[in-house]
Amino acid sequence: MIPILFEFGASLFDSVLAIWFITRFIGMKPKPIYPIIAASLLFALTLFCDKYLADFNLVGVLICMLLALLYTVFVKRKITFRQILAVMTYWIMLMAASSLLFLAISSIIGDVNLLFQGSVTTARYIYLTLHKIILFAVVRLILAFFSIDGSINKKSAIFTFLISVATMIGLGMTMYVATLENSGVTGFQITVIALAFVMTNVMLYFMLSQIQRLQKSEYELRLLEEKTEFDNARHKEATALWQSVRHMQHEMKNSLSLISAQLDEGDTEACRSYLRELMPSLDSMGRIIRSDNRTLDYLINSRLGTLKDTQIVISGSVGDLSDIADKDLASLMGNILDNAVEAIEGLDEKRIELLFSIENTNRMIICKNTVSRPVLADNPDLASTKKDRAAHGLGHKIVENIVAEYGGMIDYFEEDDMFGVQIILPKQ
Repeated sequence: MIPILFEFGASLFDSVLAIWFITRFIGMKPKPIYPIIAASLLFALTLFCDKYLADFNLVGVLICMLLALLYTVFVKRKITFRQILAVMTYWIMLMAASSLLFLAISSIIGDVNLLFQGSVTTARYIYLTLHKIILFAVVRLILAFFSIDGSINKKSAIFTFLISVATMIGLGMTMYVATLENSGVTGFQITVIALAFVMTNVMLYFMLSQIQRLQKSEYELRLLEEKTEFDNARHKEATALWQSVRHMQHEMKNSLSLISAQLDEGDTEACRSYLRELMPSLDSMGRIIRSDNRTLDYLINSRLGTLKDTQIVISGSVGDLSDIADKDLASLMGNILDNAVEAIEGLDEKRIELLFSIENTNRMIICKNTVSRPVLADNPDLASTKKDRAAHGLGHKIVENIVAEYGGMIDYFEEDDMFGVQIILPKQ
C-alpha cells in the first residue's frame, strides 16, 4: 500500500508543479479553481498514461503537454508563443531531470531494475525524492530569471538549487558507500539519511520563503511610510493653496472696489495704471491648469504653479482618467512631479515639460526635466542618492507598481540634457 501511495504522491507532485510553473511563467492570475481542476485532470491523465501507455512514454508526454496547453488557452482565451514555450520547458526539464538522475543513481548502485516504476526498493524511493527536489529547484530557478511577474527572488532560487544539488551529491555518496562490501550501511540507515536530507531541504526552503515574506513586508511598510509622507505633504499644500485662494479673494475684492471707484470718478488712466501694477502679482499667484480631472489639476497647480525661475510647458490632451482611482492618480502624478521638481533644484536652467496624448485607447503621459549630467548611465536603477536611502528613493517604485497594476508600460529616457519618463496607460 505504501509503495502505491508513494508513486501516486510523486505523480501528483509533478502535476501540481507543472500547472504552478506554467501559470507563473506566463504571468497568469486565474481563479484558484482553474489551476486545481487542471492539476487534477493532469494527475488523472498521468495515471492513465502510466497504466495503459507505459510502453509509449513519448505519447503520454505529448498528451499531458496538450492538456496543459489547453489549460492556458482556456484561461487566457488565446494562444501565444510564451504559452507553448512554458509547456514545452516544463516537460523538457522533467525528462532531463529524470534521465540525468536515473543515469547517476543507476551508475552508483549498478542495477537499473531497482529504479524502475513498480520496484519496491529504497533506491526507488530515494530516486523519486531526489527527482522532485531537483525538479522543483530547477523550475524555481527558471521562474526567477524568465517569468513575467518576477516574484521569485533570484538569489533565493539559486540558493535552493545549490542546496538541492548538494542533497543529490550527499545521498549519492551515501548510496555508493552502501554498495561497498562490508560497509555496514543498511537500507534503514540510508532511508533515515535520505529523510534527514529531505527535511533539511524543506526547512531551508520555508526559511527562505519566510525571509522573502519579511523582506516584502518591510518593503510594503516603507511604501506605506512614503505614501503617508506624500499624503501629509499634499495636505499641507492643499491647506496652503486654500489660504492662498482666500487671500487672493480678499485682495481681489479690494482691488475690484478700488477699480470700481476709479471708474465711477471717470479716472480711467489711474484705473489702467493700477491694472498694470496688478497683473504681475496675479501672474505670480500660480499657473492655472484646467482639465476634466480635478485631482490632476490640483497636483499640477500645487506642484508647478508656485515654482520660480522655471519654464513650465504643458501640452496635449489629457483624456479620460476616470478609470484610475484618485489615490492612485495622486501617487502616480505626485511622485513624477516631485521627482522632477527635486531634480531641477540648484540648476541654472530649470525646465519641466508635461505632455499628454491619446493613441487609440491608450493614454500617454510624458514628463521631462532638465538635468546637470546624464542620469541613466550612472544610475540605471534610479536608486536614491541621498544618505537615508531607506526613507527615500521609493518614488520610482511606487510609480512602476501603479503602472503595472493598471496594465501599463513605463520607460525612462534622456534627450537634449533632459531626463524623461514615459507612461502608457491602456483604457480599462
